[in-house]
Amino acid sequence: MNLTTRTFAGIALLAPLLFGCAARTAPFDEMDKAQITVLRLQGQELAPTPVATTGAPTLIPGIPPELQQMGQAALQGLQQALPGLIPPNLIPGQTASTPVLPAQPRFKNFVILQQRQLTTSDADEELKDQILDVFGDEDSFTADRGNCFYPGLGISMVRPNNPTPVDLLVSFSCNQAMGDGFRWPYATNGFSAETHQKLSEIYQQLWGQAVPPGA
Repeated sequence: MNLTTRTFAGIALLAPLLFGCAARTAPFDEMDKAQITVLRLQGQELAPTPVATTGAPTLIPGIPPELQQMGQAALQGLQQALPGLIPPNLIPGQTASTPVLPAQPRFKNFVILQQRQLTTSDADEELKDQILDVFGDEDSFTADRGNCFYPGLGISMVRPNNPTPVDLLVSFSCNQAMGDGFRWPYATNGFSAETHQKLSEIYQQLWGQAVPPGA
């Protein structure tokens, strides 16, 4: 091998270091083989509807209060002895109880609307690379963040032989991300305009819809 050939070979080996392909920031430099689960989150939740309570007994005009109280006591006793026999609201002043809804699954205390695990398919591998490139690049986080946090996207990464997950929450409306399970590696967590656009495109690829308001 002559000098010229050796020179070109050396440049070829050094090219990735000199002209790009910079390594991702830790811990995202360790996630090439990680199991990644993505979650569509509700973000901002509506305030729960107050549960109706039993008010004071309603008096029926023309009937002495004493008789009404006796009748109400008798009906309540019959309702307790034979539940379901007397329809709700038959006893004056009584309101129907609000049904208890089953607990909703949550990620970091935010409601999960949908979730999927990225596979080894070409499309999912490309999505994984896009996610890691965004979060592994300090230049992705150069803007001020909003004074709120309503995440519409959650990401959980588990590395081989390391059970501790690296978790991310992404709030598009508040222009910021937060991490859990690791130390945030950058000076700020606010998205640059380019990052916001990239993450919005990733969201649409994942769920087949644009980022909704408030996510």
